[in-house]
Amino acid sequence: MTVQPQSLFFALAGVHMLDDLRPLSGASIVFVMGQLGVGESAARSVLQRMSAKKFIVRHKEGRKTYYILSDRGRSVLREGQEKMFAGWQPQDWDGQWTFVRIQVPESKRTLRHRLSSRLSWAGFAQVDGGPWVAPGQHDVATILGSEASELSPIVVYGMPQPPTTEETLVGAFDLGELGADYEAFGEKWRAVDPESLSPIEALVKRVELHFDWLLLARTDPQLPADLLPIEWSGALQGDRFRQLSERLAQTECSAITSFFSGEFGKAV
Repeated sequence: MTVQPQSLFFALAGVHMLDDLRPLSGASIVFVMGQLGVGESAARSVLQRMSAKKFIVRHKEGRKTYYILSDRGRSVLREGQEKMFAGWQPQDWDGQWTFVRIQVPESKRTLRHRLSSRLSWAGFAQVDGGPWVAPGQHDVATILGSEASELSPIVVYGMPQPPTTEETLVGAFDLGELGADYEAFGEKWRAVDPESLSPIEALVKRVELHFDWLLLARTDPQLPADLLPIEWSGALQGDRFRQLSERLAQTECSAITSFFSGEFGKAV
C-alpha cells in the first residue's frame, strides 16, 4: 500500500469520527496510522495540520489529547462519503451533458490546479485540453466556488451535436486505467476473511479498506451505466467494498471502547 498520511487520516476519520460524536484519542489515531506504515512524527504532524486548518478540534483531558471533527470537517467528509458509498452518477440520464470552458491565466497556476481538482472530483474530464465535460446537469458555480467569478467561465448544458459523439466525450475519461485499478483492488481484498482477524486487526484493516476505496472514489467520474463498458468492474468492486466494510465493522465491535478511550494500543 502506498501510504499518504493525510488521505489515511481522512479514511480513519470517515470511518470512526464522522458518525460517532465521541472524541477520539490522539494515541489511538497515531497507533492505527502506525499499523498502516505512518511513523509517529508524521501522524502527529497530520493532526497538527488538520487542527490548524480547523478540520478537527483538539482538547486535553489530563495527559491525554482528544480530537473531534469540526463542522467544516464533518461537511467535507460527508460529501466524500456520498461519493464513496452512493456515487454521483446521474439517475435516469437523458443524454445531456454539462460543458465548461474556463481559462485561467498562466500566472495563476495554483488556482488552475485547484479548479481542475474540483472539477475532476465532481466527475468532469477535459477533452483534448479544451472544455471540461460531464454527463448530467451539475451546479458548476458551486463546484468552482467564489474564486471562479473573476474568470467568467462559460457553462452549457445540452446534447452534443454532430460531428461530436458520445464516444468522443467518454474518451476524455481514462476508463481503461480506472478499470485496472478496480481489478487490483479486488485482487487485494477478495482473500480477506474478517472472521480470521482479531477485533483490533479488523478495525485497522477496515481503515485500510476505506483508504484504498477513497483513492479510487477520487478518480472515478461515476458515469451513467449507459456509458460504461459491459460488466464494469467498478460496480462489482463497489459491492465488495460495502459488504467487506460491514463484516469488518462487526468483527471490530469489541475494540471500539478501547479505541476511543486511548487504551487501544495497550490492548495489542
